[in-house]
Amino acid sequence: MRGYFLLFTTSSALYAHELLGEIEAYKVSLVPTPREFSSDCGMAVYIEGEEIETAMHCLDEHRIEYEFKSVS
Repeated sequence: MRGYFLLFTTSSALYAHELLGEIEAYKVSLVPTPREFSSDCGMAVYIEGEEIETAMHCLDEHRIEYEFKSVS
């Protein structure tokens, strides 16, 4: 599965990228938010890997607000 975590602040985007980058099961990149999605800070975390729910749980645990958009 792959998709984008849309974050609401730049600091949240940077922190989410750092947290998810530590999980070896994922390919994680900090990218500009794609035009088809909106984001308050203009940055998104692109993620590829299985069990995206684990990444969501990690962000929830650290109280990072996000919206996830899956892409095919």
